[in-house]
Amino acid sequence: MAPAQESKLRGVVYGRSLDFRPQPPDPDVLGSPLKLTDVEIVRLPQKGWRDHLRLFLQSSGLTSVPTVVRLRWQAHEVIDWLQSSLLSKGRGKRASVSHPLQMMSAIEFLMAMPGELEAERRIMHTLIGRALLEYRKRVSANRERPLSFTKEATTHFFAGFKEQQMLAKTSTPGEQFATVQRIYNSYYFFRAYYIFAILAREPGDSGSKLFSKFMRACFFMSTIQDDGTIAPKPSYRQLPPKEHVVFLAKRDVALQSRLREDEALRSELQNMLRFFRPLRG
Repeated sequence: MAPAQESKLRGVVYGRSLDFRPQPPDPDVLGSPLKLTDVEIVRLPQKGWRDHLRLFLQSSGLTSVPTVVRLRWQAHEVIDWLQSSLLSKGRGKRASVSHPLQMMSAIEFLMAMPGELEAERRIMHTLIGRALLEYRKRVSANRERPLSFTKEATTHFFAGFKEQQMLAKTSTPGEQFATVQRIYNSYYFFRAYYIFAILAREPGDSGSKLFSKFMRACFFMSTIQDDGTIAPKPSYRQLPPKEHVVFLAKRDVALQSRLREDEALRSELQNMLRFFRPLRG
């Protein structure tokens, strides 16, 4: 192999080139952006001069703004963005949303919101939930069969799990890199569709045990290195925040049903939560 070709190959295989933000397949992307026509816009209070002064003083290091206050301002910005993008109304910067993954930053913010922001969380959940239902409706019409986020998540998980079982049989760095990328993609989309299923309030499937699969996928994904190699231990910095895990656990109907009947499972979940770090404080 020529030196230039070898160098290029090593850069692909050993360099920081693993794609940690894979794009959804083209058939899953809508041809036109989501638009909600039957949702009323919520008018949020704008920052007054006192708020701007507090922000200026904080940026200057002269004072501090309480965490809940800063999070409320951030929540209002996220809601403005969602309303501008999904309703074509509002003060936020508008974006074209043709797949739910494009709302993931808003979804992750929602999942970590503290109880003091329950009003903002309800508004945000309503907007995201309605967008997910509209997406599911349009994709179902395109496919001529019902879309289920739960089934999509299950399909992606088993695709990744099958590839993971084959990983030990790879013989070259290039083959391993490609296999790890496929595993990561499958688990990445599994995790996303599982979250979509929870936010869209799809009926729980006790047989699928998606929360357990979520935990397994997250731990494996945290062992994947930038160069496509697998670390011997999980990197806890790459695990989702504890708030996200608790958010899903509380809203997974199938999991909650099992927890009510299985004391050992409750204890196991409590112990496992110790591995996840809180997002704030």
